[in-house]
Amino acid sequence: MSAFLGLLYVLLTAAAGAATAGHVRARLTFFERALIAAVSGIVLSCALTYGLALAMGLNVFTVLAAPAVWCFVGVAASRWVGDPRTTWLDAWTEARVRWREHPPWLALAFGLTTAVVLAALFAHAVYSTGGQLDAGYPTVWADWSQHLSTAASFAVGGNIPPQNPLLSGTPLLYPFLPDFHSATLMALGFSAGAALAIPSAVLALLSALLIVALAQRLGAGTGAGVIAALVCFLGGGIGFEAVFADACTNHGFAAAQCTLGHVVTHPGDAAGIISGTLRDLPGTIAAQPRAYDGLPSGGGPAPFDNMQWYTPLLAWWLPQRTFAYGFAVALVVLILVSAALREPGRSWEAFVLAGLLLGLLPLVHVQTLIALALVLIVIALRHRRVEWLALLAVLVAVAAPRLAQLAVAPHGSEAFRNVYPSLRPGWLANVGAAADPSMRLGISPGNLIVATGQAAEQLAAPGWWGFWVANLGVAVPLCAVVLIGAAAGLFPGRFGEAGRRLTWMFPGALFEFALAAMLIFALCNVVVVSSWDWDNTKLLVYWYLAVGLLVGTVATQWWRRWWRGIAATAMVGTMLLTGTLVFIRLLPSTPERVAATNRTSTIVTADERRLAAELEARTAKDAVFLTFGRPNDPVLAVAGRPGVMGYYGWLWSYGVDFGSRYGDVQTMYRGCGATPASCPIPALLRKYDISYVEIDDRVNDPGAIQASTDLRWWASQGFRVVASSDHITIYDVRG
Repeated sequence: MSAFLGLLYVLLTAAAGAATAGHVRARLTFFERALIAAVSGIVLSCALTYGLALAMGLNVFTVLAAPAVWCFVGVAASRWVGDPRTTWLDAWTEARVRWREHPPWLALAFGLTTAVVLAALFAHAVYSTGGQLDAGYPTVWADWSQHLSTAASFAVGGNIPPQNPLLSGTPLLYPFLPDFHSATLMALGFSAGAALAIPSAVLALLSALLIVALAQRLGAGTGAGVIAALVCFLGGGIGFEAVFADACTNHGFAAAQCTLGHVVTHPGDAAGIISGTLRDLPGTIAAQPRAYDGLPSGGGPAPFDNMQWYTPLLAWWLPQRTFAYGFAVALVVLILVSAALREPGRSWEAFVLAGLLLGLLPLVHVQTLIALALVLIVIALRHRRVEWLALLAVLVAVAAPRLAQLAVAPHGSEAFRNVYPSLRPGWLANVGAAADPSMRLGISPGNLIVATGQAAEQLAAPGWWGFWVANLGVAVPLCAVVLIGAAAGLFPGRFGEAGRRLTWMFPGALFEFALAAMLIFALCNVVVVSSWDWDNTKLLVYWYLAVGLLVGTVATQWWRRWWRGIAATAMVGTMLLTGTLVFIRLLPSTPERVAATNRTSTIVTADERRLAAELEARTAKDAVFLTFGRPNDPVLAVAGRPGVMGYYGWLWSYGVDFGSRYGDVQTMYRGCGATPASCPIPALLRKYDISYVEIDDRVNDPGAIQASTDLRWWASQGFRVVASSDHITIYDVRG
């Protein structure tokens, strides 16, 4: 039955997206229109489902009714804005002509290969074995436990309108629409793992194809788009150099001999060291002893100090579900705006649809909205059209309620040192600032001037350049060349001509986008937008997209001549080799000793799933639980019940002001063995409206809220046991 409902949902969503994209009168290729239809159908149908669920709850009817209603509205609008089939037929006719003239074999091969790879990766993201729920990758285990909790709170716990399932009694400020989308699939009968994995895989595939479409739209070409997509999925720095050192030591040489300096200064040893390294290199690559991008969960020491840019496939695409939705929306908006700006007449529909998608971003991925705001403001100043007002009006109308809610909410706490936004000149390239959170500056006009000046000083610091080269290879030096060329090109004479020669190969539309995206890089080197400094990468990824398009353009131009082709290969290689090594580490052929540390982490055991099922049957959906704070708590991740306080690390990174809650939770778990007469626990149970208490004997597990839990005190209070597993006991404390 779930397969039939899933197929029906896909067809209705596709129809809704097709009707939406068909109303865009700007000239789009069939490829672009199909991708826009897919993304807009998913996002807009999900948003409408949420609206219907507020009135009628989340169920099969509201899930299927939303895309059906959207499709009906799109068809009904034909009376005023024209038949959407016309634009599709025109695009299809043009596509057939282009196919006969020049079949898009490269795009087709890239799309098919990407689909196969992503299907294999996401099929292993979260899956059930022997009744337990496992994660195939450490980063998925770390992030998807939270997404499982949020999705389960909707689908199982009926958390509509939403409260924060990890912090009972508080609004859900985290962008929840992607997890609500997974909850809609769970309502149709999909398993929790499939409900999270399938949309993530689909949107990752759509994003890869949209990068190619954007490259074509900006004039860079299909080849440049394929390279840019590879950069966005596998891009990184020069950590791959460490694999040669590891191969060298594996062959038996001392670590001091396995350096470039030793080889250069000891020519007599060079031949033996090089040949031995090359002989052991394949085996070292097959059984990698560490993560060459420095990912902490990958094991082993990082190749360089202060490595912060991990392989996007593992750091973004697999674990960060909201990012996958936000990135796809961003690419659709950029294509819509770029297409509309080429139209000689007005193109209201493209700008209105772009504004609608932008307006939903506060519910999808806030960092994407910030990045697009910077880019689109620059483009709007460059191309002044009245349609921008329509985009702004729709954006404000849709986004204003959520933005107002986010604006008035607490932005962290001084006591917990998670206040945001803040100023950190040089971002994480500033090693001292990275090690000491107190070096952040508060937001004020004076501090902003100081921070901007200090960030500018970083440009003259070798350590700043070394940080970016180690983490991102040629990305920052290439941007510096582009900026120098752009500035020099403004002048007449030979100086201006030299500047224009540096940038001649970049099409005008791509050049504008890249220059606008560099504002994101500048912002992230001054301002930290969230509690966790590393989260600036969620903004930097949009600058990195522009870098990938620049690199792809240079490479496709240079490969036309053999000597430039060598340089192009080296340039692209410095950005992709590290990520490629990390990707190889994920393959099924990875030796067992590597697989044991890098794959398959249990989210919940079969016994814990049974416990969750008992809680679903025996407790109210909105009953509040005092939980142990582990990321993969079955009460939250499977049963979908709200917790007084979930995993501290997530809540801290979201900028939650805990007030006294953190201490109160610790107080409750410590029990009242020494002071039974003045025990504060009953009052605290009433304060947080707690119905059930979870006692877990794994007090030293990562994330456990209190290692000094008095297990015997709680067991001696005579509370009724509602359910239990091998490690967990759930007490009813309502009395």
